[in-house]
Amino acid sequence: MRNQIKTMAKNIVLFSTITTVTLTGGVGSVYAAEAPAYSNTQAYEAQHIEQDAKYSKKVMRAVRVSLGVDAKSIQVDAVIQTMPKVNVMDRYLASFGKKVKGNEVRLAVKEIFDIDLNYVSKMDYGSKLASYPTDVMESLRVSLNEEPASTKQDARIMEMAKNEVMDRYLKEHDYALTGAESRVLINQIFGVNLEGISTLEHMQLAVSSKGQWIVKSDTDLFVLESSLDDVDVSIYTTPYFKEVTGSDQLPEPLKTKLMELGFTYNEEANRLYYKNPTGESVPDAFKGRVMGILIGTIVTEYKNK
Repeated sequence: MRNQIKTMAKNIVLFSTITTVTLTGGVGSVYAAEAPAYSNTQAYEAQHIEQDAKYSKKVMRAVRVSLGVDAKSIQVDAVIQTMPKVNVMDRYLASFGKKVKGNEVRLAVKEIFDIDLNYVSKMDYGSKLASYPTDVMESLRVSLNEEPASTKQDARIMEMAKNEVMDRYLKEHDYALTGAESRVLINQIFGVNLEGISTLEHMQLAVSSKGQWIVKSDTDLFVLESSLDDVDVSIYTTPYFKEVTGSDQLPEPLKTKLMELGFTYNEEANRLYYKNPTGESVPDAFKGRVMGILIGTIVTEYKNK
């Protein structure tokens, strides 16, 4: 089971690395905040909050020490600010010791990515699944004193709060997951792909998911917005897109490509919309194709904007 999650961690890191090397975008301040439902432009403008510092003092002190300098020294701060967020997360998690519990992992996610997994769990947002991946289900069954292959307690497992699922899994693995393995687990349980989010920084694509802004900057061109359970996905332009292009209309080539994937276009709202016909959360593979089309459009058509 542990080998499965290690393999997935490597695959996600590889995909993220390829994305980072291949794609470039504009620069802006990135943050996540709870995102109520608004109209296209209102949602984007109302939720744009500037941050004075990228990371908290607590995170900065821990990462400085991990880089071999004094916790209060600012000698490596410029390096830290440019590090991928997943690297910062790994160094921050290391400050908790060799064994890291669920509440500590969730704290790291909140501190580094400003994504509140506790809120996602409390509100029962996130992935809507019939079952978690096999390795998660097997670990949870064992935590309930069942055999790994037994399905007796599966209904109970799927009714658990996501935090409990995460905590039970970590306990079964002796709280020894690496940062990369923890990020795979978070994606499996919460449907939050931190590796992917880390690569989206400076890509000029805003992402709102599970009631929170995941990535957002003042130079974003498009917004990818999903419902609380990730079953529905909408795409629309930002005020900055209109500022640099003179139009707020979604580009025709982009509409064509996404409509070929099953999106429909609402002309009145100027919004592309997709709903997974299975009623479950949109699969990662589909999300990847959609983001690839969006980022590809940004890179090829608007990279100098």
